[in-house]
Amino acid sequence: MAQAPVGQPTKPLPDNRAIIPLEHPDPSIDLSNIQGDIYPTFPKKVEQFIFFSIADTGLFREKLGEFRKCITTAADVIKNLEEIEQARQRNKGIPKPLPKERMVKLIQYQIGFSLSGMTALHVGSPNDPDFGKGSQKTQAGDLGDEPAPESTPENFVGKNWLKDWREKKIDGVILAASESEDTCKEAVDNARKIFGDSINVEIIEYGKVRPGKAEGHEHFGYLDGISQPSLKGLMKPHKGQLECEPGIIIMGLRGDEGLDGKRHDRPDWAVGGSIMAFRKLHQRVPEFDKFLDENPIKKHGLSHKQGVDLRGARMVGRWKSGVPLDLSPEKDDHDFLDPEVINDFRYHLPEPGQARCPFSAHIRKTAPREVFDEPGNLRKLSPVLPHALIMRAGIPYGPEVSHEERHNHKTSDDRGLLFVSYQSVLGFFGFNFIQRFWANSTTFPPPEANSFDIGVDPGFDPIIGNAIGKKRARVTTGTDATFMGEALQMPEDFVVAEGGEYFFVPPMKTIDRISSGESLLSLQPPAASA
Repeated sequence: MAQAPVGQPTKPLPDNRAIIPLEHPDPSIDLSNIQGDIYPTFPKKVEQFIFFSIADTGLFREKLGEFRKCITTAADVIKNLEEIEQARQRNKGIPKPLPKERMVKLIQYQIGFSLSGMTALHVGSPNDPDFGKGSQKTQAGDLGDEPAPESTPENFVGKNWLKDWREKKIDGVILAASESEDTCKEAVDNARKIFGDSINVEIIEYGKVRPGKAEGHEHFGYLDGISQPSLKGLMKPHKGQLECEPGIIIMGLRGDEGLDGKRHDRPDWAVGGSIMAFRKLHQRVPEFDKFLDENPIKKHGLSHKQGVDLRGARMVGRWKSGVPLDLSPEKDDHDFLDPEVINDFRYHLPEPGQARCPFSAHIRKTAPREVFDEPGNLRKLSPVLPHALIMRAGIPYGPEVSHEERHNHKTSDDRGLLFVSYQSVLGFFGFNFIQRFWANSTTFPPPEANSFDIGVDPGFDPIIGNAIGKKRARVTTGTDATFMGEALQMPEDFVVAEGGEYFFVPPMKTIDRISSGESLLSLQPPAASA
């Protein structure tokens, strides 16, 4: 999503990745103290999430000290990326899929703790209000998850949440990410062996990139992971990529502050950590495809398929290739796939409004890029935008859509996205804020004053926007450039949450303190660096 060059760009890494670490990063940031899926995120083809409860606190602390040697830091991930690039150069001209012996073996681990896990380990709050409210399942109604019949205002129950996610107590999560299923299984077996009887494994979620030409695309078919924020002092930004201070993602670093410029009060042990939001998002692909097929954009010169593709692109904000609608509003033009071009746009240019990209489009809802605030507006949006960025590290799960599902236009297998985001604050302005106040809001983003769209609300984010309560029908506007006032009715959710949790991902120094038995309940002044 957007940025401006800082520092010296790294030489050995390919410049088509969304995240390019600097060869000479900010020396005040200790990359060996930050867990590696926070930044630069794990390179992976397979990933398992081991959700556990703590069975024996004393034994767990001891085993955590042993597991600490296995954890992959940000510095380790950068080395992995360099090895992967060297292998890529060696493997030029060799047809894919590559034989196993030519791939870089990756065993990458990360660990995080829910609020209940931190309480069990005598660790206090990292001073994040939404994290401090408790488990995600108790807050899921605020995110717009559909309530079950037995749900009450005092005790929310998600209708589509799976039984284990409703009932299991989750104290922590271990991530194991690899280049192959065999290596990932080896990593998971090793982690379970280390922790042994100190934990109860409650849930395991399996993620895997999609096969062949679908690799990198989520199950609706759109290229994912294009718009990561560039962290100043740590990353080389591509042209147009959204840029933010590292403290927006990592606690205690520069930029970990409110709109008033006041730094968030953090305990010393939180500096270098991050909040991980995990959501198991089920995608109803046959139903989504059927909806597009029944609602093509009808325009002179467009075939039915072209009208279907254009409707989908205007709902997402990008074509399936990843090309943004704002750069190529009429067709999927692969000339715009250049990494120095694909994020180089601002929605108000060359003209304001939504003729090129709807206000309601998923990528415009969740990352508005730039907004011109009305003079005298007391709720200015422009100061919020540099704070409302998250680092995403999810992975698809489940099988490809079967012939029977496509024929019946009905989902029968569970598939979707194991969504992961990292942010230093969940509420203002991390994942919770973006979901609740942007994706779920029918009036966001506000139409620009000098456009022709005043008086027409954008409606819901058509992909992840949720109507609050039991009535799930949603309306979105602007998805047909020939009729901006069209209220497109969506009778069902295409993405539904089946479970989720929030975790504090501690810095390595804090893992050492936890494993040594230290109590971290009191608030200490923040450390000088991560």
